Order: sequence, then structure tokens, then C-alpha cells
Amino acid sequence: MFSVDFVFQKDGQPLASGALEEDDYELAMLFGHTQEQVRRQVQERLGALRCPDHDQPPRVIVTLAYSEETGQTDLSYHIDTCCQRLLLDAVRLLHR
Repeated sequence: MFSVDFVFQKDGQPLASGALEEDDYELAMLFGHTQEQVRRQVQERLGALRCPDHDQPPRVIVTLAYSEETGQTDLSYHIDTCCQRLLLDAVRLLHR
């Protein structure tokens, strides 16, 4: 099974999830809801994907970045894999 890890940022600064809940409840709720939706979508699309050559799963790192100035949230993916073949398979499945 692959892992999906999340990084939270506000105005370019990394946030710890516990500190966020104390500082900004609404943003914590937004990040929490988005995190669950993204996790579910990634798990549905990648399923039990493993490298056929190395028997390794991908590792997905999702960054959720909020800008207080614009009120916008940006989402980006980074995929760690054992080889180029698995990376291409994971990208293809995530973008279908």
C-alpha cells in the first residue's frame, strides 16, 4: 500500500496541523476536508499500484498552500518512486 502525506502551508510558511486548529479553525476545517477528499481520490486512482520491477509502492506528497492575501488554496502533488516506469504509471493514473 502506498502512502499519501500532506504538507500544509499558510502564506508560504509550513504549518503543524495542531497549531493551525488553534489559530484558524475555518482554515483547519478547509484543509481537513480537502485532505480527506484528496486522500480518497489518490487511493481510488492508484489502488494497489506497485512497481512491476522492484515491487515498491509510490509515495505521494500533497502540499496544500493557503494565501491569506488572495484567499486562494493551491494544491500540488509530488510523487516519489523507485524508478521512472513507476512514476509514469502513477502520473498517468492520477491524471486520467
